[in-house]
Formats: sequence, C-alpha cells, structure tokens
Amino acid sequence: MNVLGYVLIDGEPVEPGDASISIFDIALLRGFGCFESLRSYGGVAFRRRQHLDRLGRSAEALGIELPDRKSIETWVADRAQVGNSTIRVVVTGGTDEKGSGEGSRFIVFAEPLPHVDETVTLLPIEAPWHPDGALSELTGAKTLSYGPNVAARFHAKNEGYGDALLVGRSGNVLEGPTNTVAWISDGVFETPSLELGILASVTRQAVLDVADRIGLPVCEGAYPLRRMLEADEVVALSTLREIQPVVRIGDVVKEVGPITRRLSDGLRDLIAEETTG
Repeated sequence: MNVLGYVLIDGEPVEPGDASISIFDIALLRGFGCFESLRSYGGVAFRRRQHLDRLGRSAEALGIELPDRKSIETWVADRAQVGNSTIRVVVTGGTDEKGSGEGSRFIVFAEPLPHVDETVTLLPIEAPWHPDGALSELTGAKTLSYGPNVAARFHAKNEGYGDALLVGRSGNVLEGPTNTVAWISDGVFETPSLELGILASVTRQAVLDVADRIGLPVCEGAYPLRRMLEADEVVALSTLREIQPVVRIGDVVKEVGPITRRLSDGLRDLIAEETTG
C-alpha cells in the first residue's frame, strides 16, 4: 500500500488499510467528483493556495459543497508534513444520484514521489473528447472523469512512448493526459491558451512567472501541431514532472536546450523561495 502514514477522511485519521468510501458513492459509480495533486517540498505544499482555489472552482462546477477552507488547509498541511511527497486530495460526489453532494467525502493522503524520467517522448493522439475551445459547465474543472486521458496514455506507452500528446479535432495542440505542454520558438515561450479548455495548471502558471522573471517573451494561443514539431525546445509541465524536456514527438527528435535549463533553474529557485522560511 503506497501511502505515507494515515489517511484523512473528513479530517479524521484512518489507517490506510481501513480507508474506504461507500460503493454507492457516485465518485465510484459515475466518476463524479474532483481532485488535486500537490507536491510537498520538505514538508511544505508548493502553491497550496492556488491548488485549493482550483479545487473550490471544480467543486462549485459540480455542485459539491466543500468543508470550510481553514479545515482543508489544515488537513493538507498535516499530510504535507511527512516530507517530500505527493499530496492527494479527493472530493467524492456522494451517494445521491441526483448529484446533490449528499454524503460527499473529503480525502487527503500522502504518497511517495514517483520516479520521473529526466526526459519524455510523446505520441500525438487525437482527442475528440476534449473541449478544444468549446465551453461546457465543467470546462476547466479538475474532475475524476479521466478515463479517456488515461486510455490515451496507456496507448502511447504500448506504442513505446513515454506519454500521449492530446491534439484537438481542430488540429491544435492541447495538453498531455495529466500535464501541460509548451515550447520555445525563436526565443519565445509558447503554450496553448486556457481558452481551449485545457486545465489551468498550477505548474504552468509558476513557469510563466519564471519566464517573466528571466525576461522570456510569452505567447498563449491556438497552435497547430506543426508549430510544436518545428519548435527549438519542447517541455512537459506538471506538479510531479516540474519541467520535463520532450526529446521526441512522434518521429520528430528534439534536443534539450539552454532556455529549458534556465526555466528549470528558475523554477527550482521559485519553489525554494516559496517553501522555505
């Protein structure tokens, strides 16, 4: 059981082997709920406020009422204290099929950090399930319904790649199954716009903050796949990856470049500033 210490369910500590939810919870039956994954550095969760703000927006979109914010912050800080780890926060949909949130459970636990390769290869996969610029009541929400994304990742791995690259019906680059993507073209940091319906990644914003610090121009927009394939440097961004250089997209090989290294150094500095006294 890959859990560090106890699990908090609605603030109550439970041994991992005893942690459970109802089999009638629509988080299980319908994938109805939301979640966040934070990273603890030396016992402090990086950008906890931003993660919990996004959790609040996701829960609101689903119509689920969360516990009070102070309690949530206390629970996350409690599990972050175990040290360098992944902090999982899961909000279940509850036991009412109407989606009222009745019986919703709030779960927080810590996991050891997984192994992350220094670089990654990506297989472009069309993602007809993705909003790709169309809006819905759940656009931007980080919900539990990740089935298509996970299937895309499994397919990419079965084909010998490290992960998938989701491409919209429009032909525009979107994101990875659990990460944001970006690239550097002619000295400009380019990344898909949030208007495409991609997740408002906390790490994405942190890297944009670093780009601003080092004077790197930034453009957000709708970019066709060929724009990414022609880029000088390509990166994948997420809470656990931080900044991971992409060294192959389909059959196109990429190099790890100097701007990627500057951004990585800058992100490490930013994390250290925000997680140490």
